[in-house]
Amino acid sequence: MIDRFDIFENITAFAQLDDGKRYPLTFKGRNETEIEFADENLGIYLSAMFSRYNDIKYLSYKASFEPENLGEIPDRNHFDFECAVGLNIGNIRGTGRFFATYNKSEFWVHPYFGELKNLPEFTQAILSETDGTFRFFTTVCDREFVSTIKGFENGFDIYVWNNCLPNKVDTVALAWGEGNDPYRLPFDVNKETFSLLGKRAIMRTDKEYPEVFNYLGWCSWDAFHMEVTHADLINKAKEFKKKEIPVRWFILDDMWGDVPNNNIPTMQSRELNSFEAAPDRFPKGLKGIVKELKEDFDLKVGLWHPATGYWHGINPNSALAKDYSEFLFWSTKKQLIPRYEREIIAQYYDKHHGFYKSCGIDFMKVDYQSHFRWYEKLAMPIGRAADNFHNAVETANEKYFGGGLINCMGMATENFWNRKSAVCRFSGDFCPENRKWFSGHVLQCAYNSIVQGSVYYGDWDMWWSFDAGATKNAVIKAMSGGPVYVSDKLGRSRKDIIMPIVFDDGRIIRLEDPAMPSPDCLFEDARESGRAFKLFNRHKENGILAVFNIDKDEKKVTAKISAQDMLLDQDAEYCVYDWFDKTAFSINGKDSFEITLDNYDEFKLYLFVPFVDNKAVIGRTDKYISVATFERLPNGDIKPLSGGEITVYDRDGLRKL
Repeated sequence: MIDRFDIFENITAFAQLDDGKRYPLTFKGRNETEIEFADENLGIYLSAMFSRYNDIKYLSYKASFEPENLGEIPDRNHFDFECAVGLNIGNIRGTGRFFATYNKSEFWVHPYFGELKNLPEFTQAILSETDGTFRFFTTVCDREFVSTIKGFENGFDIYVWNNCLPNKVDTVALAWGEGNDPYRLPFDVNKETFSLLGKRAIMRTDKEYPEVFNYLGWCSWDAFHMEVTHADLINKAKEFKKKEIPVRWFILDDMWGDVPNNNIPTMQSRELNSFEAAPDRFPKGLKGIVKELKEDFDLKVGLWHPATGYWHGINPNSALAKDYSEFLFWSTKKQLIPRYEREIIAQYYDKHHGFYKSCGIDFMKVDYQSHFRWYEKLAMPIGRAADNFHNAVETANEKYFGGGLINCMGMATENFWNRKSAVCRFSGDFCPENRKWFSGHVLQCAYNSIVQGSVYYGDWDMWWSFDAGATKNAVIKAMSGGPVYVSDKLGRSRKDIIMPIVFDDGRIIRLEDPAMPSPDCLFEDARESGRAFKLFNRHKENGILAVFNIDKDEKKVTAKISAQDMLLDQDAEYCVYDWFDKTAFSINGKDSFEITLDNYDEFKLYLFVPFVDNKAVIGRTDKYISVATFERLPNGDIKPLSGGEITVYDRDGLRKL
């Protein structure tokens, strides 16, 4: 054991071989930047190196397995595909409060609050704070290996794997940096880490947000599930037109396609027969429904499909399988799916998405992206497979759809470091009429916005406007900085719930940055703290703050509200506008006020607006993000961006301009 090395304490090393067993390694030596371990009987050698790259530090591994000494033992000839080598760390010196993000499932990342020794499997990142100094740690994916963190006995493991059976390891395992801004730090560390890995650092702020997602949309899934038909889509479009709800795009979600086994028990065993729509439910084909939605309702149309063709791949008995045989292979899950060699998968997606373009499709939603650990096992290093896949999807998407793409079920480390596109789903699926679900959903989206939001615009998923939690969901979608789309059933869309998010033409009143937890919420689980959860965003010098009761037992919670919750200038004076109460008052930036929320159904939305020339311009108070509904002209006049009355607050109280 090494007592201390850099900021890490009580360090041991291990290797895992292809017999599935973990073997401790013996300490062999060290210098200022490197520790060496080995098991010379087995022929295992590991060097762990601490280095600096610009403003970050990183830990890298070099290891080899030379099994010549094993004699006739046939089952230990390689490192294991799920864990090659790693260090067990007893503690990180100077780590106080923290939260981590981890893959709770293969596809979705959630926040974790607890002890370092209990870090969940597939922990991706850790943000900690001690005496006002913050540290951000991130795991990585290079061309072959993925790193991860997992609690283990008296500490936690930092280990690497590549989904194959390697005999050598040469990879970065962890990168970290320090700073005094916990919201900026993940951005800075992730940007440097891209460069360290030899990848082009394209951060969220460098990416062009797809124009189609600046407008309100609708998704077929929670409306019609697996029974979606041509007639259903037309009837829903007619409803929006009749109710004058300015939806500007549709996504045809799961079960529009030509697949068998259209029932719930066999949902995950469905295989793709062709790129066409299901002939029984779409008698005019994909081109027919797209043409009608466009010509009769002026809608953009997007299309969903899983990365593997369908949930269970491609039907081996179909004409599609025969025609595309050179692009397909049998995965370790015994499913026929696209091959991952770079040129081959690029050709496959060019043909696949090229067909959809020929049918009039405007953008894509590609689902099931974090599937590599299951499907590519033993076939190709996971880093290479992920890079080839994302390159193929994004090249085809840029060619045919101009970057209109939602990445979904794709929050694994190998996806995070290999995508270049702009939009990624930040949450698991919407659960209608589920009051408890909202608590986990808002936390998941908010904490993912800190880490993954440094690189991607977050899609906070669809919601129902006709639902007990409709208004709460509408508020957080409005604050999210990403796409906004409903999934209402036929006849159930409510204009009064939807319109506070958008202008009359359907354009979302969208914020440029993602919504995130307020500073005093960062390192505590608001489901257990007894305090309210505060979600904030900003527009220029204005603050937007939503406050929720998400206590696990729905007990009464309290909150102290101030300008500091939104990182606003504490030397300024603000008008605080209570959106739902339609009241306002002034407050100094250093002062605060307290509120109590009795249950899940009580929540608040506050706008903090600074005074300029003795008045605070709140904007259109019929819109949640009222402060983004106008522009201030050079002469000081206020111009509405899309009609409506502008509200201001001054010595005479609230009034209209």
